Amino acid sequence: MYNQPVAWRKTSPSAIDAIVDEVLRRIGAAHDPHSVVIGVSNHHVHLSHDDLVTLFGKDEFTVFRTVRQPGEFGANETVTVRGPKSSLRNVRCMGPCRPQSQVELSRTDAIVLGVDAPLTQSGHLENAAPIDIEGPLGCIHLEHGAMVAARHIHCDPEFAACLGCRDQDLIKVKVDGERGGVLDNVIVRTKAGWLAEVHLDTDEANAFGLKSGQFVRLVI
Repeated sequence: MYNQPVAWRKTSPSAIDAIVDEVLRRIGAAHDPHSVVIGVSNHHVHLSHDDLVTLFGKDEFTVFRTVRQPGEFGANETVTVRGPKSSLRNVRCMGPCRPQSQVELSRTDAIVLGVDAPLTQSGHLENAAPIDIEGPLGCIHLEHGAMVAARHIHCDPEFAACLGCRDQDLIKVKVDGERGGVLDNVIVRTKAGWLAEVHLDTDEANAFGLKSGQFVRLVI
C-alpha cells in the first residue's frame, strides 16, 4: 500500500525568514568569526503608546513580520509621513511601542520630504527635525521626530567583548564585491539578547550593492 501523504504544518513566511537568517548567520560565523549579516533598513516609524492610540485607536500593534532582533517586528499598521515639500505614504510602523515616537529616514527620503533630518542614533532626538505623521484616526506633530539613523551594529555585550569592543565604540565594515569598499564610523550598540547584525539604510546599501541577508566583515 502507498503511504498516506503527510499533512505538513504550514510555516509562516516570517518563521521561514527567521530560520534562513539563522542558518546563514551560523554558516557565515563558522567561515569567518568577523563575518556578520547585513540588515537593510527602509524608512519606518516608531510610535509611543499614546501616539499609537491617537493614530490608530488601539493599544498594541499587530504583527506583520518579525525581524531578526528578538521581540521586534514590522507591524501591519502604516502611516503617511508629511514634510514641507511632500509626503511618504504607507510607511511601516515597527513594534513594540517606544518611549518616544520617531521617523527614521534615509538622506534621500529627507531631501524628498524637505526636512533637515540630522544623522544620529535611534532615540537621540534632541536635534531631530519637525515632522507630521498621519494615521487613519488622527494626526500628530513631532517637533523633534525625523532623523537619519547612523550606521551601527547590534550585538550582545559578550559578542562585543570578543571583538575587543564596548558599547558606543566605532568600528569599520568591509564590503566585498564589484561595488565593495569600507564603511567607517559604524557604532557598536550592545544589549543583552541582541543578535549580531549590521544595520544600514537604503542609501548606504544601494551604494555598495548590498541586500539584507548578505555578509560583511568587521574590521577592528
